[in-house]
Amino acid sequence: MGLLANVLLAPIMAPYAGVRFVLNALREQAESESFDVEKALQEELRALNMRLEVGEISEQEFETKEAEVLEKLRASRSEAASSNPSATEQAT
Repeated sequence: MGLLANVLLAPIMAPYAGVRFVLNALREQAESESFDVEKALQEELRALNMRLEVGEISEQEFETKEAEVLEKLRASRSEAASSNPSATEQAT
């Protein structure tokens, strides 16, 4: 019965499976891009720390830029969490 049902229902189920595949691929791509943004912001924080240690920027300038980057990072994480509830479990 299983094989016969698969053959008879293929015209109905194939489009559904195709749409499901495309939606999963889009979700995975969005998660990948979200991770890339977070990684770039963390790298920017590291670069700011290095510039402070070397003396290229003042403490006040560092704190201002650090606050901006951290706000972007929080926004990125909250956006990822709102689009994918399991992302909050991975981020913590």
